[in-house]
Amino acid sequence: MTPHRVAALAFLAGALGYLALSFALFEMPATLADAEHCGFLPEEFAAAAGGLTYERTDAWWVSFRRMEEGFSLLSVALAVGFAGYALAVGRGAGGAGAAFGGGLLALSAVCVSCLAPVLSVVGLGLAGSLLAGVPKSLILLNTVVLTGWGALHLSRKRAAGCPVPGRRAQAA
Repeated sequence: MTPHRVAALAFLAGALGYLALSFALFEMPATLADAEHCGFLPEEFAAAAGGLTYERTDAWWVSFRRMEEGFSLLSVALAVGFAGYALAVGRGAGGAGAAFGGGLLALSAVCVSCLAPVLSVVGLGLAGSLLAGVPKSLILLNTVVLTGWGALHLSRKRAAGCPVPGRRAQAA
């Protein structure tokens, strides 16, 4: 399988994984303050009923859009796709270190997203709170620049004839 196909499949897996994780970890806000923190308007919270006027799936989708989680989804998917590309290119072109960098980009994007309160349970909330003021669109731009530069660097190194294990076997 070519490195570009691996990258595309990893991108798709990262995007679908983020969507699934986001939906699975979404909890309906219990208070008005929680609802406003998740992007809901005060009139969408029915105090008499003690909850939102939306069903869980609709509430998740409204929160996903209003909290601009699409930027986080793209950031994570790009970083995972880049890590897949770097691993497919191989060690000889510096793929292992680049894959580690892609993993760090994905982790930072998840920490800044709406999942940060959930991740604080496992100790990643500190990184999320340090980066909390950074707009998600800026994180996406940063991820695009870094993964684009990294992919360009790896593809140029690979094209220059750096010895990549298994490359001779494929040519024969």
